[in-house]
Amino acid sequence: MLLGLLVTVLAQTVAAQNASKLDDPIGGECRIDNPRFLHPCNSGMAIDQLARKANVLVGFENTPDCQPSGRSLKAGATSEILTGMSARQAFDHLMTLMPMYAWKEMNGVVVVRPKAAWDNPRDLLNLPTNPFDATNARVDDVLHVLLHAVTPSVFIPHEDVPRPQGPINRPVAVVFSGGTMLDALNAIARAHGGIGWQLGYPSRHNAVITSNTLEFSGDSVIAPVAVPPGR
Repeated sequence: MLLGLLVTVLAQTVAAQNASKLDDPIGGECRIDNPRFLHPCNSGMAIDQLARKANVLVGFENTPDCQPSGRSLKAGATSEILTGMSARQAFDHLMTLMPMYAWKEMNGVVVVRPKAAWDNPRDLLNLPTNPFDATNARVDDVLHVLLHAVTPSVFIPHEDVPRPQGPINRPVAVVFSGGTMLDALNAIARAHGGIGWQLGYPSRHNAVITSNTLEFSGDSVIAPVAVPPGR
């Protein structure tokens, strides 16, 4: 009983810490591109801008007909002002501008997905993923391990683009106990502590995962993903 009580208290403490960060006011001026004035496939640009302003880890899944969204350092003329809001209020407001999407906080990572994707067993991110672990590994390499661990495997052989040393190359240690592909991507983001991820669909048979640092000038990694037949 004592052990169970301790686990409950720790879980409540972690939840409270995560909640408090989302409920803190976003510092400084906060302007993001209004998704209503962006191309539908570029909605992730506003998500990325808000994540950087609020300094929160974020994952974004685009709709099945869209490749990953681009990034923009500053909002354009049709910007939405979110100054004074908490991150939670800002994401709630952003969803009113993106009615096809819904967000959830998942152990410290804000995840935005099409509403239909959350409970769709055929969605790529809902595929079961076997346990894996990686120590002192680059994000590129951990993504490869993850894609092999998905059932069925969604790994596509490819050659990573050489990159200079930067924050994205910081070695990480990930111990994933199993779950979904979504859970595994979030585990990598938490292990690094300064990156987010995005999933887009360049074609019916292929998807792409991109992972970017919260710093706009930081580097990114890209991994192609095979979409299993019938999905």
